[in-house]
Amino acid sequence: MFSLHQYAEDHGGAYPAGEATPEASLSLLYPKYADASLLQGKTVPLELVEAILERGDHLGPDTCGWHYVEGLRLDDNRRLALCWDKVGLGHNGERLLNGDRYVVFVNRSIDYIPGSKWQEFLEEQEKLQADRKKRE
Repeated sequence: MFSLHQYAEDHGGAYPAGEATPEASLSLLYPKYADASLLQGKTVPLELVEAILERGDHLGPDTCGWHYVEGLRLDDNRRLALCWDKVGLGHNGERLLNGDRYVVFVNRSIDYIPGSKWQEFLEEQEKLQADRKKRE
């Protein structure tokens, strides 16, 4: 959350974007804003992520454990989600029950979304993204 926010502060309010995949865009945080252990997420082996980033390549869907929503800005709707763990793991790597997730939002808050509310959350995100695109 702090790495993403600092990157946006340093880049005119824009979060990382413009690479081939959202995960590749998230790689733009390396090495100034985030290290390999942060970018790996909770499921991808650190050695793999370090090797990719150290040779100057970007992470991809199979080498980054984060679902990252590309193209957002600091001044976007505070309820827009920036990222969440793809698998649904807790802070210590334990699997969360029923598809629950922790989600990081544009306003730098983190919220716990129960699996029973996950589909509703995704639908709200689609609506917020559509509203955002209309305003552009």
